[in-house]
Amino acid sequence: MPPPADGAVPLSVLVDFDGTISRGDVTDALLAAHATDPGWRARDDAYVAGRVGSRSLLAWDATILEQDRAKLDATVRAQHPDLTFPAFVAAVRDLGASVEVVSDGLGFYVEPYLDRLGVGDLPVATSRLDFSARPFRLDFPYGHPACFVCGTCKRERVLVHRAAGRFVAFVGDGESDRWAAWPADLVFAKDRLADVCRAEGWAFREWADFADVGRALREALEIGGVPRTSDELAELRARHPAPAFICGPEAWGEGRTSPGP
Repeated sequence: MPPPADGAVPLSVLVDFDGTISRGDVTDALLAAHATDPGWRARDDAYVAGRVGSRSLLAWDATILEQDRAKLDATVRAQHPDLTFPAFVAAVRDLGASVEVVSDGLGFYVEPYLDRLGVGDLPVATSRLDFSARPFRLDFPYGHPACFVCGTCKRERVLVHRAAGRFVAFVGDGESDRWAAWPADLVFAKDRLADVCRAEGWAFREWADFADVGRALREALEIGGVPRTSDELAELRARHPAPAFICGPEAWGEGRTSPGP
């Protein structure tokens, strides 16, 4: 991740996909329509309870889908997006700031979905589904190399942007978003992520659509809640150093495959 350009607001906005850019969870919709093993619901419950990590869960999910991409793509096309997202992206880019999509799902539908919204040039960190394998195989290019809990390590994406000299805002809604919400500078949360933030005592702002997020960011810029320059960000970092690790090999040790005990 490059540092911000001269004169640009040193801001990165990292955005979850399922339930955030898409109104519903696309992975869940695919499993509901095309899973060949009804046990996927029980395993999903185990994930929420912390007994299984998303990497092992998603790798198994890929093997129990109907092995017919055309059917899967048809289900993806039937899902509804947040139509306020493209205008939000344009507004953030007008500041010289960055938007990146971070998704811990089956992955293959994210970039085509963004193309439909007219923002297909956004960087995306997600898994990769190999349709040539039988059964389908899921690869995790954005997984942590030493911690194997999550398919996409959202924590590391936040830390990469922070290390590049950027204030990081995160927008999400779900269980996997807790790992990004912890190190982010500013969190927009709804649904399950809002419940997590309340339980953990983490500060967050509630949102319903990206018009809400855009308004809140503009207000934060006006009152100084988001730094407008790299010097302001450096002062902020000096006052508020990075929090201690709550996940990953630094906290759990290497080789961890589930967030539970």
